[in-house]
Amino acid sequence: MPIIINAENAIITQGAGWTRFTVADAELIGAPAMITHRWIFEPEARGPKFEQGDTDQLLYVIRGSGKTIVNGEQMPLTGESVLWVEPGERYQFVAGEDGLEILQGYAPGDQERNK
Repeated sequence: MPIIINAENAIITQGAGWTRFTVADAELIGAPAMITHRWIFEPEARGPKFEQGDTDQLLYVIRGSGKTIVNGEQMPLTGESVLWVEPGERYQFVAGEDGLEILQGYAPGDQERNK
C-alpha cells in the first residue's frame, strides 16, 4: 500500500542552527525498509558530527551550498550534489552563506550512530 508522509507527519529534531525532519522510518511507515531525513541548516550552521554505521548512505543536496567534512577531508557541496558515505566514515556538514538543505537516505542497520 502506498504511503505519503508530509511535513505534518514528520518527526522533527532540532539543534543549534539545524532542523531534521524524519520522513521515513519504521515508526512512520510501519516497516524497517529505509530511513529518510530532510536536513535544513541555517546559513553558516555546523551540523552534528556522525560516524556512519554498518550501511552505506546517500545524501542529496536539495538547495544551498556549503561543505562536508568526511574523515577530515573538506569537500564542497552545491545544489544537486550527491555524497556517498560508507560504513565507518566520520562526517559533518557546514552550511554556506545561503544555508543548506539535504535529503539523507539509508537502509536500516546500525541506526543509533546516525540519529
